[in-house]
Amino acid sequence: MSFLRYYLSLLYRTIKNRIFYIKNRSFIHRFFNENGYHQIKTFNLSKWHHDLYLFTAVDKVGDPVFIKFTNLPRILKNENRAYKKLQKNEFLKDHLIEHKGYIKKDGYKALILKRANGVVLNEEWAYQNIDKLGDLIRIVDEFTGLSLIHRDIKLDNFIYENGHIKVFDFSFMIDMTEDKKMKEIDLSNNDNMMKLVTMGVGYKPTPLKWDDYFALHVVFNFLLNNKPSTISLENSNLLEQYLKEVSDKINTNSYTILK
Repeated sequence: MSFLRYYLSLLYRTIKNRIFYIKNRSFIHRFFNENGYHQIKTFNLSKWHHDLYLFTAVDKVGDPVFIKFTNLPRILKNENRAYKKLQKNEFLKDHLIEHKGYIKKDGYKALILKRANGVVLNEEWAYQNIDKLGDLIRIVDEFTGLSLIHRDIKLDNFIYENGHIKVFDFSFMIDMTEDKKMKEIDLSNNDNMMKLVTMGVGYKPTPLKWDDYFALHVVFNFLLNNKPSTISLENSNLLEQYLKEVSDKINTNSYTILK
């Protein structure tokens, strides 16, 4: 029954988003055409949520791009700022989808990225490429060094392209050095750790506030506990090493609550 509700909700969301697009099609196309983007197409209507809309297009020189579009005040502004800071990091430059532009007009914002042609990570890919998964930890290490928290680390927010694992979706990333509206809770406290387990209930942008190492712990723990019998002992040991490394690092970050 839960699967039926899930698919019915996807169908409802797709229909709702299709109606929104039909009603606003002229404005959306004009918005992008005036900024040099053409061949506008909707991208995965079932993924549109929280008033964030996804499109593909072609830019002035004919290169394919991916576009996030919204009238929300903060979400894309936040992501654009994150890209500006992340692009300066020597390691992360090879682990980001190329940022192509940012548009603000008529109360709407658009973030323009290069259209990626890689493979979005999933469990099957992970089991076939266990030796590459250490890059997930290295990426989070760099975030931590920059005082950044992604807040939505999961396999399908990574893509493998041109020999590199690339991280994306910085809509809820926070900079601990800039945002003054925060308080921190020590993760070494067991009661606080338990809050991480349940905070995804009632999905909203606000609950996405957990420790990135804890999120990786969830990923590696799942992979280890559900590994196929065909996985070699060497790769099984490697997963255990990854799990131990992120477990040891959880307390170095903070559980952050937006006031």
